[in-house]
Amino acid sequence: RICPAKPRSSQRRLQHCGAEMADGRFDEMLLGMAQKHRGIEDLLYTIMSFYERRTDLFHIKDNDKDKESGDGGSSKGFAPGKAEEMLCKQFRTFQARYFERAQPYLIASKDMVEQAIGAKPRDGPYGGATSSSAAAGPASLPAPRPPPKQAIPDGVGASPLEGGDPGQWAKVQNAGSGYTWNQSDQDITIEINVEKCVASDIKVTFAPRKLSVKRKGEVILEGNLCEKISLDDCTWHLDSGKQVVITLEKIKPSFWSGVFEGSS
Repeated sequence: RICPAKPRSSQRRLQHCGAEMADGRFDEMLLGMAQKHRGIEDLLYTIMSFYERRTDLFHIKDNDKDKESGDGGSSKGFAPGKAEEMLCKQFRTFQARYFERAQPYLIASKDMVEQAIGAKPRDGPYGGATSSSAAAGPASLPAPRPPPKQAIPDGVGASPLEGGDPGQWAKVQNAGSGYTWNQSDQDITIEINVEKCVASDIKVTFAPRKLSVKRKGEVILEGNLCEKISLDDCTWHLDSGKQVVITLEKIKPSFWSGVFEGSS
């Protein structure tokens, strides 16, 4: 139910179209919006503020005027607890999807949970242990599976392209061989400390999948990049005569495991 205009009395029903809408349809728009926020909580505040101001999500049906019409027409609000239940259901659905994709080792079966707390395993939807499980006693828990190797820095959530916080990734400083770097979904910044020099001593060469940095003819950084870059948008400058700062513009939004092939 969304209010298309200013007056709240003209609110319309928000059709449930989640099942009909392909995942990722609005990713570009939402990612642009997310990048204007300080983090997930800040983004959620904006979304919930929209619901409060422009929809009847928080309206509780409390009289005959608010009741659902029998002819499929518009109605206002939800029965007590229904809106909260709807939001929680969506959260649980997508949390389960994320666990299956990114952290499957966190998913435990019902039997594993009950055994861990000393309860007998249930047999069927109505509970009750089978005779064989009762006779055998509590079963030992299987050894936990090690977490899968992921190109995600310690203490940082999933990629913003998969629902993570863009701000976290931008703050991560990675160390390479003779350089440091960080990234957003759009670009990579590389910092190389050099002996005192002037800009004319530095030569930076960009290629679609290669980067070369020389100081007075000596190679100080060179290699094949993980992915292609946009040559027209790549830049570099010399900071205080002691640090070369390079910005690589990515061809497409993504998160690299390292700057160069084989690095991480």
